[in-house]
Amino acid sequence: MAASDGKYIDEKDVAQLSSDVSPVDVGSTSFLKRRFPKFSLEVRQEESSFAATKNASNADFDPIPPSKRTWNWGAYVAYWMADAWAVSNWEVASSIIAVGLSWKMAIGACVLGNTIMGLVITINGRMGATTDLFKVQYFFALKSFIAPMIFLAIFGDTLHKAGGTISNSSVITQGTTLRGSALAWAFFGNLNGVLGNYATLGLNIADFSRYANKPSAQNVQAIVIPCIFTVVGLLGIFTAAASQTVYGTIIWNPIDILDLWMATGSHAGRAAAAFGAIGLIIVTLGINISANSISAANDLMSFCPKYINIRRGQLLAAFIGSWGFVPWKILASAAKFLAFLGGYTIFLGPMTSILITDYYIVRRGNVSVPDMYNFQGMYLYSPKFGSNWRAVLAFFIGCTPPLPGFVNTIQVAGGGHTGVSVGGQHLYAIGYIYSFICAGIFYWLFNRFFPHKESIMLHPETGEDIIAANDAKNVQEL
Repeated sequence: MAASDGKYIDEKDVAQLSSDVSPVDVGSTSFLKRRFPKFSLEVRQEESSFAATKNASNADFDPIPPSKRTWNWGAYVAYWMADAWAVSNWEVASSIIAVGLSWKMAIGACVLGNTIMGLVITINGRMGATTDLFKVQYFFALKSFIAPMIFLAIFGDTLHKAGGTISNSSVITQGTTLRGSALAWAFFGNLNGVLGNYATLGLNIADFSRYANKPSAQNVQAIVIPCIFTVVGLLGIFTAAASQTVYGTIIWNPIDILDLWMATGSHAGRAAAAFGAIGLIIVTLGINISANSISAANDLMSFCPKYINIRRGQLLAAFIGSWGFVPWKILASAAKFLAFLGGYTIFLGPMTSILITDYYIVRRGNVSVPDMYNFQGMYLYSPKFGSNWRAVLAFFIGCTPPLPGFVNTIQVAGGGHTGVSVGGQHLYAIGYIYSFICAGIFYWLFNRFFPHKESIMLHPETGEDIIAANDAKNVQEL
């Protein structure tokens, strides 16, 4: 509700009321108010909010008004062009080939994994596009040009120095060295790794799809993701193959090639290395914005929307990530923590599956956006706990079986060992796939036999008329 509705007390009203009461010494807050009259810990609240209190939402947490839904299909192409050209995606085939698969099977795993993830992201993204930073899209457009230029330059230079051929490299000539069940587990384990690479965005894609100018605009992701990521993976393989001819060793990391350019000592080599490094800095910055910063800000905002908006959330996430977690120490010594980051997708798979199953199968897209902002609305589920036990139980059913293998991986990374069986390790190797399928099936079964009838609707209620009317009013006032 808006401040003018009487739900909230406006700051001007507070100033008028203050003359009727005795002054109170509030220390540093009074000092800040004197030095910065416009300073306020509370974030701006627009009239388009459905929330009954400021503790439930703020302007950034509200449904996106029509004037800010500016992402067309081209914006999503630029977004994934910017995100796909990254060092991690360039090197993704290296770990697959290292376990004994051929480069063709490595590409097959990449194509299949990225196709599945593209569908998951598109399907899950429709929720945000239907139920509704926008300027950040221009940064993605810029990065979508810079990133390919840097990586294509590295590929072109290495291939040129190799005489234009890669056929003699062991990366290309090496066949599959595994057979039988070992081959199958290796393939599906690496397929699971490809899926896990963007499992976070598979869950949080609504953070970006909500800015679509129409729900169908984000559907292009289903095609763009497998195409671009496959191209990046292929170029990584071909560059590594060419590097064996040029430098005598297989180099997967493009940063190492930049170091070799620098080591030549020539002006051209140093300049190329400098421009390449600057480009990779922009690439890394863009990935942190798209895959980490905005999503983290939305999560922080959900905890305290009265005081945290999208900007404050990003600043807080940047501070915690840059200093609170002391990342330089993590990279230097925390092998267990890095193993955790590589395997926590067993928790993301069930969440993503439950969201998709709930929206498309259980509710058939019929949800009430206003009730999502109402603490006492139809989605309360339980007066005591306020959570959907069906989702909680399905989540644990999905993530618990792969958990022993997850613990084993962390222990082994730290130099220890566990008694987890080979079967448990194999189940963890396909943890994202297993947890996704298992949680979705059980969540559907729970709702099939124990439905929450109070939240089942025959038609969706998006509140679009209220959002559009308030948006038009806000635009006129600007």
